[in-house]
Amino acid sequence: MDNNNENPVVPEVVTVNPVQPAEKTHKRSSSRLFGPFILIMVGLILLFKNLDLVDVNLNWWAAFIFIPVFGSLATGINAFQKSGKFDGVVRSSIGSMIVVGTVATILLFDMDWSRFWPLMLIAPGLSALINGISIADVKDHPTAAKWAGLSLWFGLALILLGVGFLAKFMPIPAIENLLFHRWWAIPILIPGVGAFINALVICAGNGFKASWLVWGFSLIGVAFTATGLFALYNLNWNLLGPIILIAGGLVVLSGLMTKK
Repeated sequence: MDNNNENPVVPEVVTVNPVQPAEKTHKRSSSRLFGPFILIMVGLILLFKNLDLVDVNLNWWAAFIFIPVFGSLATGINAFQKSGKFDGVVRSSIGSMIVVGTVATILLFDMDWSRFWPLMLIAPGLSALINGISIADVKDHPTAAKWAGLSLWFGLALILLGVGFLAKFMPIPAIENLLFHRWWAIPILIPGVGAFINALVICAGNGFKASWLVWGFSLIGVAFTATGLFALYNLNWNLLGPIILIAGGLVVLSGLMTKK
């Protein structure tokens, strides 16, 4: 007698748990919560204004500018949870959040632009500084990470420039007393010095062999350092262009001779 007929094989049922779609649904639902929060914020602002609970002039419509701020925050959090690294997507999201959030805050509280405009130097400076922390991208995108590292110096320069002007226009005497004549030349020097430092680090990493990347950083260093020195010592600006060309040519020539 056939045993297969007496004991039929029961097919195994495999239950698939759709975890990934559930996670995506959760992320979409969490991002949709920002809209109601914005409406609640606008409602509270209008309520405080109409009841005179707060003696502050608030522009309720500026609260809607916070929508992309919360969107950038959600994008950065999701990107960090996915990669586990402080990569370019996370840094860009934080940078966008800082810049747009600064604009939204200035408009929301109706701040005097003639006094607080330097914040629009500080905010992009913070964004550039954060984007310059490119250690997480060195393994996957080494060249792009090295160029991104240059933005750290530009960020420092913008922050210093913004803080200096903010101290003068607010004013902030404790900081303003530290500002000397032609102080704004120092922020111009910072990217130049930083470019030379980056070029030296890259060159040392290559066994002190010049490359196009080293030359590029060196040329940027020449341009900004020369401009900063001319501004600091109030030299003849007509000489700046020729000096930059001569110095740039010497940098490239020395690189070519080193390569040979």
